[in-house]
Amino acid sequence: MTALVYLHGFSSAPGGSKGSFCRRWAEARGIPFLAPDLNLPSFESLTVTAQVEAVEALLRTLPEPPVLAGSSLGGFIATAVAHGGAKLGSLLLLAPAIGFAARRMASPVWADYRARGEAQVYHYGQQRLVRLGPALRGDLPEWMDDGTWRVQVPATILHGRHDEAVPLSESEGFVARNPGATLHILEDDHGLLASASLALLARVLEEAFP
Repeated sequence: MTALVYLHGFSSAPGGSKGSFCRRWAEARGIPFLAPDLNLPSFESLTVTAQVEAVEALLRTLPEPPVLAGSSLGGFIATAVAHGGAKLGSLLLLAPAIGFAARRMASPVWADYRARGEAQVYHYGQQRLVRLGPALRGDLPEWMDDGTWRVQVPATILHGRHDEAVPLSESEGFVARNPGATLHILEDDHGLLASASLALLARVLEEAFP
């Protein structure tokens, strides 16, 4: 049976708001649901490479190509996995952090982290400040070419018009270079937790599991 695999965002955990919503939706319909912890190898030593490799390994264990959903950084990871050729039924990207590496290597907000190789980051899963070490800084240059990535599976994107974390233009660019992708622009922020956003998420999930 086709599974729903959900990838959480940066400084988050599988049990976040959207992950819990997707879990409840899947379990109510008897659909297998997986949500790996992507704080890998740990949040302090986090790398995109470790996340991508873990998701690719998980997907190889599944009997059928799954629907792969990703929120924020999880959307970046899902896109990387799809670009890498993983067998998927479809992609569902929620405010995907396209350009994640490039922004962190250039943004003034991350200048101190780039210089020192460490930062205190509020972790929503742990609900406290957690140290982020230099491993991510060393790994990010390997992941700055996502503006050229192509995916060969149907992709649906939900992105808030008022997203303060990931510019809407990133998702618009993704759709422009991936003709099989569909973009829904919502009157919402990065959280995508408004009632209309969650209703659309449920509808998109229904379409992915006819």
